Amino acid sequence: MSVEALRKQLDAAKPSPSITLRHIAEIVAERREPRWLLHRVLERGVLAVLAGARGTFKSFVSLDWSMRAAVAGHPVVILSGEGAGLDRRVDAWVRVHKPAVALAELPLLALERPLRLTANEDLPELVEVIDSGRSKPALILVDTLSKFAGGLDENSNADVAQYLGDLATALRDRFDSTVLLVAHAGHGDAKRPRGASALMANPDAEYIVERPSPTAMTITVSRERFKDYASLEPLAYTAEVIDLGRVDSHGERVTSLALHATQPLPVAPRINGRNLTAAATALREWSRTRPDAKYISTLEITDLLKAHGIKDRRRRLEVINGLVNLRAVTASLGGYTLDPSVLT
Repeated sequence: MSVEALRKQLDAAKPSPSITLRHIAEIVAERREPRWLLHRVLERGVLAVLAGARGTFKSFVSLDWSMRAAVAGHPVVILSGEGAGLDRRVDAWVRVHKPAVALAELPLLALERPLRLTANEDLPELVEVIDSGRSKPALILVDTLSKFAGGLDENSNADVAQYLGDLATALRDRFDSTVLLVAHAGHGDAKRPRGASALMANPDAEYIVERPSPTAMTITVSRERFKDYASLEPLAYTAEVIDLGRVDSHGERVTSLALHATQPLPVAPRINGRNLTAAATALREWSRTRPDAKYISTLEITDLLKAHGIKDRRRRLEVINGLVNLRAVTASLGGYTLDPSVLT
């Protein structure tokens, strides 16, 4: 066989390259909007760390964010390795916040035992379990990091970076999920996670929970590092002891804590339903081809919905009303103003 023939045979056997370089102008032209789970607090598709010293209510903060996301329709998976108490915390949250959606109807699944979330132990099985579900989670809460990183040398930058990289690939990237890791603060520095500096450097976002004293019922959550944004004003919470309406085997009242945010924490609603999803997709594509357009006329949206299979007038009105209720569009003179952050 000639050298040229051999070269052709080898070239034909090469797999298609998985690396594709794109021109920066093409990427910028897509004008991707932030995809919020909690507006300007927690973004979709990020790896985030929420750290705090013992007794700062950090697990209650992470639960509050998870419950708000689930009530808005975003599928959530809670991995709770901190022992008993998840049932009482959820019960207290529901009693305080009185969500419009029944607890049994929430897209919320949980596990109440630690796992070894490494590539050669429990992580592949967790991925398989999530893959087998009907919907992929928008948020995966890991509470706490130490309970789900069995055997990890938390002081080794190489080990921690590898662990976070595996979580990012297997959970964040595969499911387009936000992975929120609850971590203990450093022994000598309450404003950074305990262990290797890679735990600060590798995540997309970092939050620090602080409590002014062991008896205080107020806490603050500082957004220390926030991808593509400057650090924002701290969130403030007040904790309340909630009676759960029952007694234990010793006749004592069963209680838990629930947090009240002292400022609104709007959650981006999830767009459900075939027609609503089709309409959101159509509007998203329409706005991408018109990057400066924030307004669509009534005639334009009608034609757009017709072109995407929503031909019945009553159905179109239902879809438009649904988009208005979700704040994806706002009625304006002769048409609608678009909110791209909801449409994504």
